[in-house]
Amino acid sequence: MYTFIVTNMDSESEKVIQFYCKRGIMENYIKESKSGFDFADVSSSSKTVNANRIQIHALAYNIFNWFKSLALSASMRKQQIDTIRLKLLKIAARVVHSARYITFKLCSSCPYKNEFYETLENIRGLQPKLE
Repeated sequence: MYTFIVTNMDSESEKVIQFYCKRGIMENYIKESKSGFDFADVSSSSKTVNANRIQIHALAYNIFNWFKSLALSASMRKQQIDTIRLKLLKIAARVVHSARYITFKLCSSCPYKNEFYETLENIRGLQPKLE
């Protein structure tokens, strides 16, 4: 693998490459927040409204990352919001209420059925500590 970096940093080459790799990862996080959580939407002329909107989007991004680390399977934790939204939220299901249970009935051909049920099991297994 060849990497070309043009920089004026005075440091060892390994540290420069690590710095730019971390920068690339951070740019991926920024791109995910812009596309998945609409960070770039500052439609008001009021700075206060736009600042509050960005704080709400940042809170949603942090809650989503918390959800990824606690409830998703290990294979889905590295996926972006758009992919997770497609696999877990944009699926057709019938919600059946009985006396004691609420059941999600997915169609037999649902491609992400295992991921959906595994996520529900992980959520059920969470033990919140309320103070």
